[in-house]
Amino acid sequence: MQQRSPVTPISPGMPGRTGWWNAICIAVALVYAAPLTWIAYDRVAEVSRVQRTRLIEEHRLWEVDPQYSGSPQMWTRVAARFLNDSQIMSRMAKKYGSLADEIELDYRRQLAIARAEAIVPLVAWWAIPMGMLYALGRALTRPKPVPQRKQQPPSVTDPRYKPPASGE
Repeated sequence: MQQRSPVTPISPGMPGRTGWWNAICIAVALVYAAPLTWIAYDRVAEVSRVQRTRLIEEHRLWEVDPQYSGSPQMWTRVAARFLNDSQIMSRMAKKYGSLADEIELDYRRQLAIARAEAIVPLVAWWAIPMGMLYALGRALTRPKPVPQRKQQPPSVTDPRYKPPASGE
């Protein structure tokens, strides 16, 4: 007759408590990140539009388009919404020539800082609760330490150290 291995309560293919907790944390993190991602996208788009508007107003880029007959405010509003950064920078190159590269560097630096200021608080709003939830789960699902039996010293367990039997 063949001997069977003892049945374990959880088969190796199924995750234990820690595995389930990790899966739950990932699911909660993704669900919680969805609305924050939407808000971050809106903030980045708004920051980019504001930075383009500031650049257009600061350098009076409506002067590069001589066929435009409307007001500078209208040109700025339309250009900030519908032109991308490279199109605005091409107009900068028309107006300033080789100096446009330095202006673009300053613009890109200020844009990166403004975008970071818009995104970092949202990342913190996501990461801090998720970190606390994960740490709580790790603390609760940590396996209990198995108490180790105290090992007897050799003087007690080794037969060489036992006293001789008396009376025989």
